[in-house]
Amino acid sequence: MYARRVRVLDGGCLPREVHLAPSACTYLSSFRRPLVPGLQEIRMYDLREHEWTILVLLYSTRLKIVDLNDEDRDDGSVIGGFLHSLGCDESHGLEKLRVLTARYTYVDLITKFHMLNDVELWFSRGTTKAQLVEAFSKLSALNRLSRLRVNWGIGHDHHPLVSALLPPRSVNFQSLHSIGIVAPPYMALVLVQCLTVNTTLKRIRVCCTSSLLQQTTTSRQIVDECGSVAPSLEEVDFKFYGDKLIGQETFDAVLDLSRRLRPRTLKFTWSGLGFDDAYIQKGCLSRCFSHLEVLHIKTFSASHFPTLQVLRSLAIHCPLLKDLNLPFTAEVEHLPLLIKEIKNELPLSHCLKSLVIFLKHGPQTTKFLAHGEAVPIVSEYLASLFPSLEHSYVEGSAKDLALFEKGIRRTLKTL
Repeated sequence: MYARRVRVLDGGCLPREVHLAPSACTYLSSFRRPLVPGLQEIRMYDLREHEWTILVLLYSTRLKIVDLNDEDRDDGSVIGGFLHSLGCDESHGLEKLRVLTARYTYVDLITKFHMLNDVELWFSRGTTKAQLVEAFSKLSALNRLSRLRVNWGIGHDHHPLVSALLPPRSVNFQSLHSIGIVAPPYMALVLVQCLTVNTTLKRIRVCCTSSLLQQTTTSRQIVDECGSVAPSLEEVDFKFYGDKLIGQETFDAVLDLSRRLRPRTLKFTWSGLGFDDAYIQKGCLSRCFSHLEVLHIKTFSASHFPTLQVLRSLAIHCPLLKDLNLPFTAEVEHLPLLIKEIKNELPLSHCLKSLVIFLKHGPQTTKFLAHGEAVPIVSEYLASLFPSLEHSYVEGSAKDLALFEKGIRRTLKTL
């Protein structure tokens, strides 16, 4: 009676110590019919072996969202059986599917769900590079698929020799708007190439982790390839992590992509050498940032960051910015003079709503936070540049950062 009312079953909401007894699973399995006929959404995580036996009895033809996590199991038989049971009904209306960990054999089962528009697959360690490329080709048969995320980044070798893989240039995702890729650099490049020319692609996210010396070259190739296969991108998000520092040429490639394609959102995170005011000025003056509504740039292991002074250039040359996240060098010495100059100019009506300032931990930041006038000076500077600012955050690992952030917020409300 009550089972017919259930629409969402979320196993992730249960405490980890709460599990069905084996006897209960045996009893429920004896019914041989859908236990929850009206179920529309199912999320199951970290189930014990006997609990998976009733999974196939939880499905219904009304299911729209399925999220399965069976990370510790290697044979894949339970999730495969569940997907097979769902696929037996040719009219099934499943729209969103997330599987961790997925096996290559699931792809043929997944393509039976013709209504799917959102798929996320974390492939198992046994999936080869050739199988992953072929999976892309098969998934392109889903005509309604608009969002695809593929993770092949855990436990795989990072060997660059993938030259034997010829990307299937005939692959064409007819309705794909958004794609996310997590993989070693060379494999990520192959997967990006699998997209071919797709005028419908609006959002792309690529995350790479590698310790290879050649990652700088490959990361730039990934950026260049994204710019060539997806000319209508509106949102770009690149993350390149590794033991080796990424060269500035990758950052230059991102600036060039932004200038050519003019996306509305640009996010770039990399373990690079850092960048300074000159790079931000270059982005502003060469119109790489002028069209952006969201700009996030993060870097780790960097030796130098831009100063707060570059915010003035961004305010002048990037009138559409609404969300800004940048790392900065902590200093206030030149800000009072800039504030006077700004007040003597025409008042700005900038639309920036959210600002995140990242301050790297170190002696200079400690000195900055100890400066008695740091809070009022920075607050006045931000208010003069961005009068519409609603949310301001200060990130980092310095000791007194939280107090500084509270002071900035409190002062901005009074200005």
